[in-house]
Amino acid sequence: MGEGIIARWRRRRFPHWVRPTTPAVAVRQRRATTTVRYSTGDPSEYVFTIDIYGFRDHRHPDRHVGWWRFELPRGEGTAELHLDFDPVRPESVTVRVGGEALPLIDSWHHDGYVFDPLGDLQLVFRDGDGQIRRIEKTLLKFFDRDVLRGFYERQYAREGYTPPTDQPFLWELHEYKKMRLQRLFEKLIPAGGSVLDVGCGRSLFSEIDVDFPFTVVAGDLEHAGVRARAGEVPEQHWLVFDADHVPFADQQFDALFAGEIIEHMPDVPATLAEWHRVLKPGGVVIITTPNRERFLSVADRRLRPYSEDHLSELSYRELAGPLLVEAGFEFVGQSCLHLEIWLTNVWTDDPTDDYLQSYGNKRRNVWLMKWMFAVGRLVPWLSMGLIVVGRRR
Repeated sequence: MGEGIIARWRRRRFPHWVRPTTPAVAVRQRRATTTVRYSTGDPSEYVFTIDIYGFRDHRHPDRHVGWWRFELPRGEGTAELHLDFDPVRPESVTVRVGGEALPLIDSWHHDGYVFDPLGDLQLVFRDGDGQIRRIEKTLLKFFDRDVLRGFYERQYAREGYTPPTDQPFLWELHEYKKMRLQRLFEKLIPAGGSVLDVGCGRSLFSEIDVDFPFTVVAGDLEHAGVRARAGEVPEQHWLVFDADHVPFADQQFDALFAGEIIEHMPDVPATLAEWHRVLKPGGVVIITTPNRERFLSVADRRLRPYSEDHLSELSYRELAGPLLVEAGFEFVGQSCLHLEIWLTNVWTDDPTDDYLQSYGNKRRNVWLMKWMFAVGRLVPWLSMGLIVVGRRR
């Protein structure tokens, strides 16, 4: 703890700084532009670089896109950062001040780097001895379809992500969520009706050990997965389609379930409008998704996407408020999950995290996990996981 406080004190005394003006930068067709504020003095006192890595994975060289060194003008001002990763090369990062490009002093880049949907851009100051004195971060969001497609192909090739069996948090959270959703399904989807499960994966309906009295139509983009599940769960209907381009006529379904899918959508309002289109009047949409403004993110004062493919994480205030209303829904209710109130490394330079998902992710703490899962419903605006229900007007 002491070393962290000292390191922060030393950073505050370091007079040179650069700060991003936005917490995230949208990258389309491998290109983006953003601005930063800066204040610098004698260039002999610092080395300034722009470092770009994979999201939360800063291994060099595998997950290091590259670094680019520039010398900023003395004083305070605003600089434009221009990014062009088609391809990655020395010219991929340029900095302009007052319309003039700054000379590139030095650089290194990873030829053939394979991008994921998210990346980390770091603004780094080192002193004359090469010691890091300041780091400011912003998130890169790659909205290109080929980036998304390539990421999911790699994920499916690795059979996705399965948490270790000796780390129970995600296993217990999944079971708790299934219980909550089962109650909502039984309450809100009429017997003899039909529900569309978009971006279904394995389909949560098939993982709940209940004979539901309604028809389930499940769809996903991954052909092999859909084909395999159709053979394993023949009582459901299985199709291949994109969650934001549903191949059904208007007003076909009594309910639509979107389990951990809306955060992957490049255009959330358009996606909600598409889901609204296929629902009957009075039909319900049940959405689960991580909360962009969960307590951990608020305490850390920066974006903390839960996964490297979450381009569009939403807050409870957004989803339960204007997003549903503008798409033609009325808010029905919520059943939100987990409060990350026990934070680690608050006073150090190590990443802040939820104790129950990090050091305390042990079988002995399952009782506490279950208690904290329930607390999320009491403070939905700070909960980790959102379960929000809307009804088509």
